[in-house]
Amino acid sequence: MAGIRVNTGSGIDPKMVDQLIEIEHEPIKKVEARKKEINDEHKLFNDLKGLVSTLGTNLNGLRTRQDFYKLKLTSSHPDIIEGTVDNNAPIGTYELEVRHLARTHKLLTQSFADKDTTPVGFGYMTIENEDGESFDVDIDPDRSTLNDVAVQINSLNKGVKAIVINTKEGIEDSDEENYRLIVISEKSGKEAKVTIDPDTTYLEFKEQVTGRNLEMLFEDVKVYNETNKVTELFPGMVLDVKRAEPGTKVNIKIDYDVDKTMENIKKFVESYNKVNEFIDKQFQVDPNTNKAGVLSKDNSLRTLRRALQGSMQFSVNGGKYQTLADIGISTDPKTGNLKYDESKAKQSLSEDYVGVSKLFITSDESTGIGPRLSDAVRNVQSQQSGVIPSKEREYKRILENFDKDIAVKTRQAQQREEGLRRQFAYVEQLISGMNAQGKVLQQKLDGMG
Repeated sequence: MAGIRVNTGSGIDPKMVDQLIEIEHEPIKKVEARKKEINDEHKLFNDLKGLVSTLGTNLNGLRTRQDFYKLKLTSSHPDIIEGTVDNNAPIGTYELEVRHLARTHKLLTQSFADKDTTPVGFGYMTIENEDGESFDVDIDPDRSTLNDVAVQINSLNKGVKAIVINTKEGIEDSDEENYRLIVISEKSGKEAKVTIDPDTTYLEFKEQVTGRNLEMLFEDVKVYNETNKVTELFPGMVLDVKRAEPGTKVNIKIDYDVDKTMENIKKFVESYNKVNEFIDKQFQVDPNTNKAGVLSKDNSLRTLRRALQGSMQFSVNGGKYQTLADIGISTDPKTGNLKYDESKAKQSLSEDYVGVSKLFITSDESTGIGPRLSDAVRNVQSQQSGVIPSKEREYKRILENFDKDIAVKTRQAQQREEGLRRQFAYVEQLISGMNAQGKVLQQKLDGMG
């Protein structure tokens, strides 16, 4: 009798199940690909947002007189007097003469053979600082060395410091006692005096340096100060007095700092051009792809560009400098970038600093580029109505929706995958049982033959 052919497997290729599952994941991949495109676009938009923020920051230095004006102090004798000024200092040239430097009060002990072995006396030492505050330093008759006394004084932090000095350093074969304790007021000036009661200890002190105030002439007026840093002679100026030179006239000149002002103007021009170049690049068509930038369809870029270009159109009535072009800042008609002639700007500032400032700041006569452009930037950054925050909220909403869609589709795909695998397992089991029955039948038929 002819034999019966029995299959030993289900005949279903397992790869077919994987392919079916892969098909179920295709919608997820499409959403993820679109999400990546939006994420890349969002990152690009964040680059623009950073450039706009930098422009706004640089414009902050051009809004008001206080922002724009930069002053400098020049000394005819910087080895005698140097100084700094802020925008409150009065413009002008002033004459000074330094007669005496301020100095601190110093007291010195007698000499000792060493600093850390020989006891220096006994009892206690009463010290009074420049504030009239008294404090005691205990001197142990058996153990207090010069170092011990110095450590005690310094640990109290009472405006007095003590140092052990070696007055014969480097001199060989010296039998003289050469270690001494010097006590110094931490403040200078005539009133900053240290007093040590001579009756409380065997340590003997003598006045090494008498405290003294700084004395100088300012425009032939005597001026005194407790320190050599003069901060309140007049508002906006700090003088650092380095040495006395009686009879030498020092001229200090307070004037506009043209170079520092130009640095701020240059930062503004550069940051403006970076924003303009970014926007312009998005609207340029790539000849290889025949497509513009990914943000070219974004209306917020057009709104931003109109706001920037509109703020540049203004003039100041009266005076030599009425437009930015008059001081070397012009707009390239092809690119929209600002062209900056530094030499012309420097010459303009040197000739009429105040006149040039009116092109940038808010003044009685006009509203310059600083507040105009700064307000435009703030408007596009406004959380309530600005195009940049509005676009940010749109990106957030789109990306959140993508995440929700991906989560739903992933859950559905997992459910379908589980169903397919259960069906495949059931079919496998069913066919396996049929194959087993076929083997038994085959065996019976073989036995009958």
